[in-house]
Amino acid sequence: MNKSIEYKNISKSFEGKVVLDNFSHSFESGKVHVILGKSGMGKSVLLKVLMGLITPDNGEILINNKSLDLAKEIDSLKVSYVFQFSALLNSLSVIDNITLYLDEKNIDTKENRLKKAYKILSDLDLDHSATKNPSELSGGMRKRAAIARSLMIEPDILLYDEPTAELDQINTGIIANIILDLKKAKPITQLVVTHDISFAFAIADTISILEDGLINISGKPEEIKEINHPLLKPIA
Repeated sequence: MNKSIEYKNISKSFEGKVVLDNFSHSFESGKVHVILGKSGMGKSVLLKVLMGLITPDNGEILINNKSLDLAKEIDSLKVSYVFQFSALLNSLSVIDNITLYLDEKNIDTKENRLKKAYKILSDLDLDHSATKNPSELSGGMRKRAAIARSLMIEPDILLYDEPTAELDQINTGIIANIILDLKKAKPITQLVVTHDISFAFAIADTISILEDGLINISGKPEEIKEINHPLLKPIA
């Protein structure tokens, strides 16, 4: 079976500190893949390399056996990123944040952009907050707005950087349900980096543990639960 995302020999250092060390791993299409690891282990770097926000020192990423750049050019691959702290612009309303990228690129008509945005906001139970500014929203609502913005481009790959950071248990459950609902509704490959063990096991098709710049442990949640690893102590 083809793997939708393949990291091949990716290395990245910052000021002499090795974060990713000849990293290679594959992620199957249409699944929810969770990467666990302590802070500073390179989880976010993996996402940002795929998003194009960070250039690796060496190595490459293949999408369905094509280079990332070629997949974007030939297959019109779309990758979207949900930032850890949402990264919404407080100077704009929620709806204007959601449509910003399509507005700047003048994609489709303004009427259709708004119709699409309101549909996504409605699906995420945020349509009543469309005209508010992000500063008026709760943490959970801001996170849902960030997901809504990411969905506007209809991504093939959706990346989440610590999507439950600073959220309570109720809002964490809401985010988990959104991720699972997306898996059922759309052929999106979702990569999630998190330190939240319970959240990881609630959403994942596969769980991988990143340590010292490499993934040496990876498998289905029921397989990972059987592993004696310090990072998994909270679920024991």
